[in-house]
Amino acid sequence: LHQRTHWGIQGLCDQFLQEYLCLGVYPIAKSVTKGCIVCQRVNQKVMRKSERGGRDLAIRPFQAIQIDFTEMPQTQTYKHILVIIDHLTHWVEAYPTRKETADVVIQILLEEIIPRYGIVNVIDSDRGPHFSAEVLQQVMKALNVKWELHVPWHPQSSGRVERVNKTLKNVLTKLIEETKLNWVKCLPVALLRIRTRPRADLGVSPYEMLFGLPFLTSQFGVASYQEGEGAVYQYLKTISKTLTELRQRGYIPQTPPLDSPAHKFQVGDWVLIKSWNS
Repeated sequence: LHQRTHWGIQGLCDQFLQEYLCLGVYPIAKSVTKGCIVCQRVNQKVMRKSERGGRDLAIRPFQAIQIDFTEMPQTQTYKHILVIIDHLTHWVEAYPTRKETADVVIQILLEEIIPRYGIVNVIDSDRGPHFSAEVLQQVMKALNVKWELHVPWHPQSSGRVERVNKTLKNVLTKLIEETKLNWVKCLPVALLRIRTRPRADLGVSPYEMLFGLPFLTSQFGVASYQEGEGAVYQYLKTISKTLTELRQRGYIPQTPPLDSPAHKFQVGDWVLIKSWNS
């Protein structure tokens, strides 16, 4: 029936059930239409958006980070910023650089990030030559750091750090307008504003997720030694619980890897590829 008419699944089922009684006719009709080469070539397909995969969850600060260079107007021989964002807390580090090379990346990771936050388990980035360079990959391998290079031609993989780049430039532009200073001088204040701004997804700032308390905008003092002892005791009593709760909330916005394959094709299977020119 399908070879004569090339009807769809529902049409085949309706026509068949007018004359015959059959259980499971729908899966059979679906299999027949799916196996028809003519229909596969001619019928318009519904391009369903595939489910997005992600990365393994980061459960501690600077366990997993994303890194990127962004270009800036030349100031005091500086032309770039190396931007680093922590996947769990969204804490941002940014360093002005004179060039974007693998040597600069290695220097900042070994002198700034690792001594301050500990060994990073996973670093992900685009496939720029400064990140895919053999010398950088060998150093990371020696440190047992996994470096994940993003899928080519898929800028969404770098979405988190690209959004930070845009925000950072926006904040820097406002500071330059207000202070008339260059962007290198304004960078520390810009980072302060970004780190202390509450996140839209959680309602708490990266500063609070990292340190367990909000950024204090006013002085905090105690009247006596005994009151100070009590304040320290209360802080130590609650800090562990607060940090645990905040970082557990940080798991939610992360996108974990897919538990099931995005499609059922196996290596070696023959598939039809849509030709958009025909």
